[in-house]
Amino acid sequence: MSVFYLRASCGLVLLALNGCGAAPSPPTVVEQKAIPAAEQLSQLVERYWDEHVAPENQISPQLLADSLSIERRYLAEVGGVKRESLDAASRLTYDIFKAQRELLIEGFTYPSELLPVNPFWGMPQRFAAGAERLAQQPRASVADYRSWLKSIDEYVRWTQQATLNMRAGVRRGYSTSRILIERMLPILERLGLDEPASVFYAPLRALPDSIKQPERGSLSKELNGAISEKLLPANRALHDFLQKEYLPRARAGIALSDLPLGAQWYLYRVKRASGTLLSPEEINRLGVAEVDRIGALPAAAPAVSTPAAPAELVGAYKELKIGVLAALPSLFSELPREDFDIRAAEWMPTPAGALVYQRAGLEVPAVLYVKRGGPVSISSFLQQAVPGHHLQLALQQEHADLPRFRRFGSEPAFTEGWGVYAASLGEALRLDLGESAKSGAATAEMRCAAALVVDTGVHAKGWTRRQGIEYLRAHLEIDDRDAQELIDYYAANPADALACMVGGLKFRALRTRAQQSLGGRFDIREFHREILRDGAMPLDILDLKMKIWTDASK
Repeated sequence: MSVFYLRASCGLVLLALNGCGAAPSPPTVVEQKAIPAAEQLSQLVERYWDEHVAPENQISPQLLADSLSIERRYLAEVGGVKRESLDAASRLTYDIFKAQRELLIEGFTYPSELLPVNPFWGMPQRFAAGAERLAQQPRASVADYRSWLKSIDEYVRWTQQATLNMRAGVRRGYSTSRILIERMLPILERLGLDEPASVFYAPLRALPDSIKQPERGSLSKELNGAISEKLLPANRALHDFLQKEYLPRARAGIALSDLPLGAQWYLYRVKRASGTLLSPEEINRLGVAEVDRIGALPAAAPAVSTPAAPAELVGAYKELKIGVLAALPSLFSELPREDFDIRAAEWMPTPAGALVYQRAGLEVPAVLYVKRGGPVSISSFLQQAVPGHHLQLALQQEHADLPRFRRFGSEPAFTEGWGVYAASLGEALRLDLGESAKSGAATAEMRCAAALVVDTGVHAKGWTRRQGIEYLRAHLEIDDRDAQELIDYYAANPADALACMVGGLKFRALRTRAQQSLGGRFDIREFHREILRDGAMPLDILDLKMKIWTDASK
């Protein structure tokens, strides 16, 4: 206001400087310093992370439009950065960011929002798992519970939008397979029951003592009301819609290629999951070759330990964790500071096996969930925990020099491939492996290899569900029920299962290339450090990065 007054009235200050009515002095030309390309890129990718929309929430038309606009805008912006002016680390960020934006933009061609229900790991199951995690979180605060209370309203809106989308999908020829809807109905029925044992009341039962009255009472009342009057009815409404209206119109087949644009859609999902431009036919042949190779290895000895419930296995896995952590320095020069807990859990993806890893989030610790009963699986522990997913993802998040989209993002083929590679390191870690455990890594590889054959067979080669089940039973030594579960998982998540074998083969090939190139100079600890130090990335970018490292190490 004072500046406006002085300029308007030609007051004493301006009079003293210029004289009232005198011609103004020529404006001073301020030379703006050009922002270095690396700094320009850094600012750009950090702005993106603040602005982007989480993919799992993108089912409303407005969110989809907003997200596509964001992706296009940032792709255009990064194209304006002079890549040739960047240092090596910034070029890596540039290449990863650009490749991810291009891939995401391509994905908007295909209406995945019209198929929002997934019986293996969809929004209802994720929300249930979130309630379970909140109840188990020792550092839960009033703010955590308030945030969860707000998320209930967001979840209810999601169920309503999902219903609208599925109705639109039926009109346009996009419907989910009938067998998947039949799998989803009992899940929603359970998640809609208003009973004290409901997972959604678990956070209330676990209110920490640090939350005192009267806030404790008011918070409990609000949560109770939101669960019983909003959340549970929303799940019941979604269940009734699927059962009465959607199921009779759901498609009989399970192949993505049955849908409009289905063949092209599957090609896109193959590229997204596996990070490769291989065709489904080429991937199928690769899978057949890998199944033959792994099948020629010595047969697995039968497990002799007595199967136990998940809760009983937690202690056994905690003991295994101690031994593995002690052995890791022999193969890894850098280990994560972040620890991980081991817990029994209900609401986690079922086909993933006995163990499922949940990476750490804001104020939420990393957790290895024991999903299924049975004997202790050393190879599953190596794959899901250390030196597998936890070691890779925790190190990635702890590298504060990486931009956030790289620290907290993911690349399926890298992460899943690293897990399969890690499962093979038991003997190198000099763990006390029994005959059964020694074959665990081969079993994990066989499952990934069979997935290459069956997934492409179903979605690209016209296989029936029964053909897929028979192939899995013939090569994985599983019963009909487990084979049905696996084939339905492939149906619900086309191409996702390709990531582990394609990625695993890449890590194996990179190690072989480095060993052959470096000979006696090859250091396994330095190789692992270089593989992991820049976080997950597309496999072609990883290949080039490791070639540069190998050449420089000669």
